[in-house]
Amino acid sequence: MWMDILNKLLLIVLMMSSLNVTRHLYYFGQAWVKSDSDNPQKYKIDDSSLWVLSMSISYILTSIISGVYM
Repeated sequence: MWMDILNKLLLIVLMMSSLNVTRHLYYFGQAWVKSDSDNPQKYKIDDSSLWVLSMSISYILTSIISGVYM
């Protein structure tokens, strides 16, 4: 029973991490498309969002590596 709850919770965290990474990729793509050589536009991210993004990427990579080797 506890393992089922834990697995569902970890699946929810994985989906939220995937959505967070997708969101940042979308905003990065928007900044890249709007940018040109005359008016370069940077993708700015604050410290808390950068921390959450890095934790999301690390969780996704850890899930992939654990899933492949286990």
